[in-house]
Amino acid sequence: MDGDGPARLYQAFVDQDPAAAIEVIERARSGGLSQQTLFDSLYAPAMALLGGAWASGAVDEVAFAQAAVVAEQIGSFVIPPASAADTGLTVLIGVMQRDAHSVGKNVIAAALKEAGHRVVDLGVDVRPAEFLERVEETGARIVFVCAETGATARAVARVRDMLTAGGHPDVVLLVSGGPFEADPALARDAGANGVARGAESALRLVSRVGDELLGREG
Repeated sequence: MDGDGPARLYQAFVDQDPAAAIEVIERARSGGLSQQTLFDSLYAPAMALLGGAWASGAVDEVAFAQAAVVAEQIGSFVIPPASAADTGLTVLIGVMQRDAHSVGKNVIAAALKEAGHRVVDLGVDVRPAEFLERVEETGARIVFVCAETGATARAVARVRDMLTAGGHPDVVLLVSGGPFEADPALARDAGANGVARGAESALRLVSRVGDELLGREG
């Protein structure tokens, strides 16, 4: 695959051109790349470029939302089926209440599933109380909250407050989204334990947290 594949895929997202996006993917696939490699070396970096453009203001709210729709449409071409052994680690993931930006969440959820984690995807527009309810139902010890607007990123603190009030102060809260990348103080104010900057970053964070949790149990 040529080195500018992620940039060309990102541009196809921004241009709202699904045909161009598929062409980039098929050209890379013709070189014999596996679905996993396509996801890791093409789709995830393109999504990181999109998230960075949103965080820096290079694309506005409308352009980001439209690009995200295109990215979601072609996700099935590159997101690999789950194949890794079950890690036994349950991760709740959802987009904060009053936020419908699902693409970043979908990419991270797909990557975590591929890595063998038990992912419970709560979707978008998730109330803080629902995160608590599902923690109590599933016994999950990691909650991943995505937010792509400044208001919803600031509201993630309500999830931490809800978990603490509900008797689960030790649940690991991870966050993702352009506002958190642009302003690290937002994550600290939310009581988050880490910020994921795309799928690869999310995998590293969850792996490290999983090792720490299993180490405590051992």
